[in-house]
Amino acid sequence: MTFPGVDLAVAEAFAKQAEIPALFPGMFDTVYAWLRELDIAQTGHNYALYDRFSANAMRIRIGFPVAQRFADTELIKYVALAPGRAAHVRHTGPYSGLPAAHTVLNAWCAQQAHRLAGVSCEVYGDWHDDQSKRVTDSYFRLR
Repeated sequence: MTFPGVDLAVAEAFAKQAEIPALFPGMFDTVYAWLRELDIAQTGHNYALYDRFSANAMRIRIGFPVAQRFADTELIKYVALAPGRAAHVRHTGPYSGLPAAHTVLNAWCAQQAHRLAGVSCEVYGDWHDDQSKRVTDSYFRLR
């Protein structure tokens, strides 16, 4: 599939995979606080971008689509996510099930001989208190 391009406002951190769930709330809070201070419209659902993978950590960028480009601040960066080929899986259920969905997507990419570009993202659907109704679309960029 082709992943559409999108302009994002994000907070950034480097962390191990096990640390990610604890980081998300504070990172989203930072981006939403920034949004309340400026006249820039959010135009879509929340994103998490992952890249710069190493044995010790990965870069995590958390945020959402915005209506316009802006100058980076100390805490919030502008990211123009370019369109491109991507493998996709939709996970419905608790966020704790995302690693299993990613394992399935990795296996499918290997089976199809798709080469990964080293960038992935998650797009979180509307919030539901009922975890079984949460929808997350995961994309692995392909070369």
